[in-house]
Amino acid sequence: MAVADDRREGCDGCGRTVPLEDLTAVSMPDGDSLACCPDCEPHAREAARKLSSLDQQRGTCDGCNDTFRQTDLEDAVLTDGTVITCCPDCLTEVPGYSDGGTNTSVSNESTGADTTELATRRNLCSQCHEWVSVELFHVTTIDGRTEELCPDCKDAAEERGIVNDVKLRKAEAREVLDVDADASEAEIRSAFLQQIKHAHPDRKSGSRSAFKLVKEAYDRLQ
Repeated sequence: MAVADDRREGCDGCGRTVPLEDLTAVSMPDGDSLACCPDCEPHAREAARKLSSLDQQRGTCDGCNDTFRQTDLEDAVLTDGTVITCCPDCLTEVPGYSDGGTNTSVSNESTGADTTELATRRNLCSQCHEWVSVELFHVTTIDGRTEELCPDCKDAAEERGIVNDVKLRKAEAREVLDVDADASEAEIRSAFLQQIKHAHPDRKSGSRSAFKLVKEAYDRLQ
């Protein structure tokens, strides 16, 4: 704080220069102190109270279900518009939030969870908000919404009759084309050309539905 002379000093609130004896030190939650004039002192104390209250509030992460300070949690919006609250570690797992996809090597010393546990939290179901290690189903509902659902929520949605379309998962597409998970683009294309010949409706071994399935599988892996 700037000193005007030996007996006057600037208020950290309004910036006015007032007699030194009129200034009051107000401690903030982060450990800093503000020198305030009589007019600014009540506002500074109220701000300190609110910040302290916010810092002490606790909330639950929708990802790992651990409890954190409210200030350490952040909201994230899923593709269907659902808002979830996550800790910093789980926030990196939210689809579309980070720029590098899945982060499976994040240290989680603050919550006590080890990296092996975190490595299984790859996909967040937009319905139950649970992290699962399996690939999610891309579901379009009868009202036009898109959901990324775990197998249980997908089955439940189908039982309720609200599913309009379920996009082929990559794991299923690889099974259709009979390729490995690490197959190159050339290998995938070669497998597609081979399978599409057998699936063509003009062949005895083929049908319209099989032809459509093979094409869908190839498109899914592109």
